[in-house]
Order: sequence, then C-alpha cells, then structure tokens
Amino acid sequence: MIQQRVKRAKQMLAKTDLAIADIALQVGFSSPSHLTQQFKRLTRLTPKQIRASP
Repeated sequence: MIQQRVKRAKQMLAKTDLAIADIALQVGFSSPSHLTQQFKRLTRLTPKQIRASP
C-alpha cells in the first residue's frame, strides 16, 4: 500500500505543480513529513529532490 502511495506521489511530483503537502494528503499520507519519510525509505530521494530533477 505504501509503495503505491509513493509511486502515485512520484508521478504527481513530476506532472503537477501542487505543493508537496497537498500531494501527501491526496495520496493518503497523514502529513508531508510522513510522505517524505516513506518516500526516502523507498526511493533514497526526497520528494523535493525528485521535483528538482529534470
């Protein structure tokens, strides 16, 4: 379940300009920090790093 949420968040980071906090809530995390924690655990990158990459 967490992997699917992170995958969806990764897609949204690449395709939208939504704030990380908004994406976290939309994909089902209770807070942006929880998204960041799980995102980093699974991808070894933070959402901010994904957003900054070309």
